[in-house]
Amino acid sequence: MNQKFFMSVAIFVLFGWAMVAFYYAQMDFAEVIKNPEPPWTVTINATPVFAALVIGGILTAILFMKSKKKNKSFAKAFFLPPEFEETDEREQEITAKACRASYVTMWYAFPILTALMLLYPLISETVPYYPIIVVMLFPFVQSFAYFLSWRKHY
Repeated sequence: MNQKFFMSVAIFVLFGWAMVAFYYAQMDFAEVIKNPEPPWTVTINATPVFAALVIGGILTAILFMKSKKKNKSFAKAFFLPPEFEETDEREQEITAKACRASYVTMWYAFPILTALMLLYPLISETVPYYPIIVVMLFPFVQSFAYFLSWRKHY
């Protein structure tokens, strides 16, 4: 479970990093639209995108292979999160409790993270990609709550 959690977090972080690179490229594109006179330049930092695709792809493949060994169905292995690989009734009960804890956590996290968006006008010059960070905190908080609850009951 620890490996799956850390791999999922790594995939979230890599995806967020790639989205920041796309954000800066989108800002360049917006400047081109605002000022259509040449020269036009839109640049994108390929490092985070490449890292997200390669490292994220490798981590996803590892999670998929582990999941495929336990599940006979390709669809289950591909579409179900790696956390839902229960082998017996006890693990199903632990997963149910962890899912409930994750769901309840989102009732508190959603208003807090939404309220954090109120800070954006104050820090938009320093951290223009702040909304990406806040949005990426949603799956992180949910996974973290699931992981803590799962560890507590296991």
